[in-house]
Amino acid sequence: LLDLSLFRRASFSTLMAVGVLLTACAFAPFVYAQLWLQSVLGLPAIGAGLVLLPMAGVAFVVAAVAGRFLHGMAARWPLGAGMILIGAGSLLRAVLSASSGWASLVAGLVVTGVGVGLASPVLVSAALAAVPRPRSGMASGAINTFRQIGYALGIAAFGSVFARHVTRAVLASPDRHLVRAAYATAQNDIYLLAGLAAVACGLLAMALIRPER
Repeated sequence: LLDLSLFRRASFSTLMAVGVLLTACAFAPFVYAQLWLQSVLGLPAIGAGLVLLPMAGVAFVVAAVAGRFLHGMAARWPLGAGMILIGAGSLLRAVLSASSGWASLVAGLVVTGVGVGLASPVLVSAALAAVPRPRSGMASGAINTFRQIGYALGIAAFGSVFARHVTRAVLASPDRHLVRAAYATAQNDIYLLAGLAAVACGLLAMALIRPER
């Protein structure tokens, strides 16, 4: 069970919000990127998956290299910087057009990967530090649960944006160019929303997260 009184702590509540938005903004848009890569650009499933590999690779390297330097740093700084970079990476991808190819995503994916690599390693430890020691297990379970909630909510929220653009284009005309443009516009809106939400969350994390004293 989760002790709801923990949400009275600004740091704990902010960390739960970071958990939700990190997963929603960094990973949920991939569902719709895959639809674009496979349905519009015609890439095979393996090829579409490889397009997203730069983010995973960069996140792995950054987490491995930066992890050793983050132990003595206040958690709010890597969390805040990581979320801002996740947002910046999303905004860099919000430039698609009907003629865009998969390479248009790479720069934004790399920047997002840096943000994920910075924020993810310290998220759980920050949640543990934000509550009294007897509540550590509760905090760990809560942050993992909220990350999963973020993925589900992100897919649902971005799905409504995606469906509005694509359904309208498909019903209006079977013209392939219009459908390609609709897919691109839908993704741009998704990346814009994800980017702004992640940047705002990063700034909030820097302002409000404090360890339990």
